[in-house]
Amino acid sequence: MSTEAAPDSQDLIAAYKAILRDVLDKRPSGMRQRLAEALGKNRSFITQIANPAYQTPIPAQHVHSIIQVCHFSAQERDRFLEAYHRAHPQRAEEP
Repeated sequence: MSTEAAPDSQDLIAAYKAILRDVLDKRPSGMRQRLAEALGKNRSFITQIANPAYQTPIPAQHVHSIIQVCHFSAQERDRFLEAYHRAHPQRAEEP
């Protein structure tokens, strides 16, 4: 039996949320508000989905919009999607 713990779902969710947070931090001010408007949500929703401390996962239907609105680079997109799919392996390959 291995003594090394497998990452739990919260750690995996926190990983992709940290990537989103870092992307948002590099973007001009107002990006969180634009993202909230694009998703039809409040800015507080963006705060929750971009904060690794919150347990709220990012809904699959928002992933594509987040990537487009935030203008992820190819590398950022690949890292984010890889982490997202590790956290949610049961979801489709391309949300």
